[in-house]
Amino acid sequence: MAIYLEVAEALESDIRNHFDSGQFLPSEMALAERFSINRHTLRRAVDELVSAGLLLRQHGKGTMVVDNKIEYSLRSKGRFTESLEDIGLQASCEVSSIREIAADFKLAKRMWVEPGTAVTHIETVRCIEQAPVCLISHYLVSSLLPGIAQKFKAGSLHQLIETQYQKKIRRDQSLMGARLPTRAEALQLQCSRSLPLIIVRSNNRLRGSNEVIEYSVSRSRSDVFEMKINPED
Repeated sequence: MAIYLEVAEALESDIRNHFDSGQFLPSEMALAERFSINRHTLRRAVDELVSAGLLLRQHGKGTMVVDNKIEYSLRSKGRFTESLEDIGLQASCEVSSIREIAADFKLAKRMWVEPGTAVTHIETVRCIEQAPVCLISHYLVSSLLPGIAQKFKAGSLHQLIETQYQKKIRRDQSLMGARLPTRAEALQLQCSRSLPLIIVRSNNRLRGSNEVIEYSVSRSRSDVFEMKINPED
């Protein structure tokens, strides 16, 4: 057996017996000294456990034990931040870009709107304990949310829509798939380009009026999440 695999096995046993989810491993230097190996070999061992979903690298902080994947429910409300906080995780949202566009034929078909519809396109990075784990592209019908580009800075988008616009959103349909990340996505999510992303494309409507208000595309790290579908929600 290759040395890095032996180290990965020993490290996995140590983690399961002595670490709790949320704790950080000792530094690379300390672990390399402990196993009498170079840091390159240690990184390969850690890579095995990251791929297995046991560890999560956090840029500038270290390597965190996550043990089990986060079970994320695809609920009708469709609130990422609130859903994670409900299970005790500190979630945050960073806005990476906002722009006003007109829906072309392809986007209009996916959004269930007419081509040329004014759309507010918002790109967000979702983090858990400050580690980026998900990217979400939001396409909002601008006429239903005037001024949303100026009002949304961070936090839960759907909560802001509910409090600022008195509009409640429900998830009408979600399509789930998987693909490898682009170079830009891998950089934003701080992950390998060989790690599959879970892709969820959702169409959301307003409760009551049933108007189409949003189309979103989320790209989540598959080593962090597993998706739970609740048909009754």
